[in-house]
This record gives sequence, C-alpha cells and structure tokens, in this order.
Amino acid sequence: MTFGNDEFAPILLGTGVNAYNIARCLHEVHGIRSLALGRVALRETRHSRILEVRAYRDFNQAAGVIRILNEVAAELPQPKLLLFATIEFYTNVLLDHRDELDPRFIVPLPSRELADRLINKTDFYRTCEKLGIPHPTTRVLTPTDRGDDSVGQDLPFSYPVILKPSNTDIYPRLSFAGKQKVYLLDSPEQLRTTAERIWAAGYDDDLIVQEYIAGGEEVMRVANTYSDRHGIMRFASVGQVVLADHDPTMVGNNNAIVSVADAELTASLRRLVDAVQYVGTANFDVMVDADGVGRVLEMNLRQGATSYYARAAGGNIVECLVTDWVHGKQPEFEVTTAERLWINLPLPLARWYAPRSLKRRVRAAAQAGWKHTLWYRPDMSLRRIITVLRVDLRYALSTLKYQRRALNG
Repeated sequence: MTFGNDEFAPILLGTGVNAYNIARCLHEVHGIRSLALGRVALRETRHSRILEVRAYRDFNQAAGVIRILNEVAAELPQPKLLLFATIEFYTNVLLDHRDELDPRFIVPLPSRELADRLINKTDFYRTCEKLGIPHPTTRVLTPTDRGDDSVGQDLPFSYPVILKPSNTDIYPRLSFAGKQKVYLLDSPEQLRTTAERIWAAGYDDDLIVQEYIAGGEEVMRVANTYSDRHGIMRFASVGQVVLADHDPTMVGNNNAIVSVADAELTASLRRLVDAVQYVGTANFDVMVDADGVGRVLEMNLRQGATSYYARAAGGNIVECLVTDWVHGKQPEFEVTTAERLWINLPLPLARWYAPRSLKRRVRAAAQAGWKHTLWYRPDMSLRRIITVLRVDLRYALSTLKYQRRALNG
C-alpha cells in the first residue's frame, strides 16, 4: 500500500485518537494515506482506509523506535518523510535521537535545550513568570522535602490545592495504587502523604503545588498553536471545554469542546512561543480565574489529542506543517474564531451533561456545525463503523458513571 504522495509521506508515532486526528486532517486536504507506528494497534485507528497501523513489541524503547523508523524509510521513495509524535514519549525520543534518523525525515520540533525548559513544569512556570504570561501561583516540592513535616503549611494560597508532577515523561510510566494525573488535596497532611506516595513509587523529580481555581468545565480552556521553522507563531485555536473526562485515571482529557475566540489568551500564547522561538505544534491547558484571565497550566510539545476541534472551526493545524516543511512556503497567519462543537462521544451526552452555564452555547455551536474525530464518512466501512461504535460506547459508559458522580458531588 502507498502512503503520502510524490512529495512526502506522513509517519505518525502512536496509534490512538491523535494519530487518527492527524491522518484525517491530511486526508481531507490531500486525499493521502498515513502510516501509524506504535506498540499496539489501538481501536481508534483500527480498520481504517486512511491510515495503516503497524505494531512493534519494542516500540516502547527509544532504540527500537529509531531502528524501525529507519527501516520504514528504506521502504519509502518520497524525498520527504514528515514525522508526527502523538504522545510525550515519542516527542522525547525524537528530541534525543533525531540525528540518528534517515536525513529525509522532517522533525518539526525545537531544540532539546528549549524543550527541557518547556516540558519541565518547574522551568516552564519560571519562563511564564519572566515573560508575564498569566499562570497559577505555584510552589515547587523537591525530593529533598521528603520527611519534612512543615511541607504544605506555609503556602501563599489556601486549601484545597493542586498537586502534579513536574516531569511528564517519567511520571506516566509509573504504576502505583491511587495514581492520578492531577491531585486535589484538602490539607498539608494530604499533601505530604500524596507526595511521599509518588516519590516512593520511583518518581525522583519535582512536584508542583498550585492554587486551585474553583469551577468545573466552564473555567477550563485548551489551545493549540503552530510556530514555523523560524520560531514565529502562524496558527492558534482556542477551545472552551464542555465535557471533561471524570474518570480519575483520565483527568486532563476532554470529551467535548466548543471552539471560541479568545484574543487575550491568544496574545499571551503568541508572546510566549515567539519569545522563546518555539518551533512546531503546541498544546496548552488553561484555567480562567474569577477575573476572567486565562492562566496557562502547562504546555505540551505536540498538538493535543482533542485538537480536531480546531478543524471543526475551519482551521487545519496539520496543513501548516505541510505548507512550511514540505512546500517551503510561509503559512498564512490564522486564528480560528467560529464557534463549533467537537465531540469524542455521542452528541446527546455532550448536550445533556454540559454545564448549565454552557448549554446555550453548546446548542448554538452544535447547530452551526459539529464534528467527531472518528466519524469520517470516507472511512466508514462496516468494520470501521462497528469499531467506532465500540469506542463511543466506552466513553458513553464512562461518562454515565463518572459524570453522575461529579454532578452528585
């Protein structure tokens, strides 16, 4: 089977919904197939006509990833091979080993030095402070704080507080009882106990303690940007979260988003990525405080798994990379402003469980146009339809279980 066209072939690292998101964006514009590589073939990309999935047992090791990429390159005739990392692990592999790849591979990422400043939350918040980018008030715990009974007793903000790992490469690979992506803690005792449990599980880096911005989905926003090879932002799209995933193991993921215009947040993000001369796609989590200011929580050096909401609004972040790196042209500056609904589960659930303050906005956005990443008409064979229905059922059952708990307190 062929991938890409005469100019380039897209290679996706990962086989989840983000891989399908990227493949769909490429297929919609160019009508091409992508190749997705991973450790297992996940259901989101299974039985698809627009991409082929190849699974490798040793794809969880950097050496295996690089070896397989070079083997794949030997199969392909195109002069350019455009690489997309869909999760942090693959991003880090490319940052560390891009010099070992076939020279035809295009790796649209910043330098390792800059990446470290942005991936590590401790350094990221220092950068935000220096540049005047709004972010939550933060304190840092280090492994040297273990056993200190005074930890958590003299914070510049009140409880409850947020606790999360600074290093998002090491932490996801750990397994221990009670593990969560983010912790909401009510007392210094809970803070110390939770921090000790994380460090005891093998995590040996900083932990971030932050002020808690009260509210549900109505105060949560996401943003995705693209900065060209010269470090200048060319694309931005902001989304209002409608339905977050309340499964404790999936906190931080979203199942419904309305694309919105947010000039103030867009300007802050542009100031940040332009100041550090960032290159490539980026994904931001944002909370809106009581004064209506969007405070940046974190930055991921890739487009988000839910970034298809930008496509629903008329933008195509993936095409920015093709224009810039394949065609050698400067992408036109674009900020999406249309309000459209993106979903990752059946539409009725998104509308039913949307916060009361957002219901009217969700209804209007859905009437103007809505999209589901996995429901793509040109790719709807019978096997594919059954597969996507199973994915929808999984998210529907999770939503019915955890959203009801959230609503009932």
